[in-house]
Amino acid sequence: MVAGVIAAAGLITGAVLLITAVTGAFPRQTFAPGETVSVSLKRDPQPAFYVTDAGSPDDSCYAQGPDGQRIDPRRLSANTHITVNDNGTQWHVLSRLRLPSDGTYQVTCLKSATNAGARYGIGTPPKAARIAVAILIPVGALAIALVITIVTAVRRNAHRRRLMAPPPGYV
Repeated sequence: MVAGVIAAAGLITGAVLLITAVTGAFPRQTFAPGETVSVSLKRDPQPAFYVTDAGSPDDSCYAQGPDGQRIDPRRLSANTHITVNDNGTQWHVLSRLRLPSDGTYQVTCLKSATNAGARYGIGTPPKAARIAVAILIPVGALAIALVITIVTAVRRNAHRRRLMAPPPGYV
């Protein structure tokens, strides 16, 4: 019974954490190339620019802070790819923003001849650590439940054998 409760709690917790990590990964606000939108952004977790398949990793986006300061994003390394699928639209994380503070920012991605059909977005990409925790919690809970089940079975079997054994000194 206890093992079942631990296993169920671990699976439910892992599912909730995974859903939370993934659903928060989509862009909160989308816009076209050359369009400027105002968006409220938090410094942590770091927001990121997203682009659809019609865009390119070379696309240039930036944010402008409440004080008018231009903030250029930090590109992801060449071997880092984060892609999320939102109802058939694939969003790729283009770059991350290091903001000086929380606030309302003007964001834009420059229009070029190659990105006319692209859509851009701003949001918070999933963190690998959150996804790993969402996977490790159910695995750990199932391991604990398995250990409890094995220990219980071994102890019950030993107890049953003691009950069936003749008392000491019985001939």
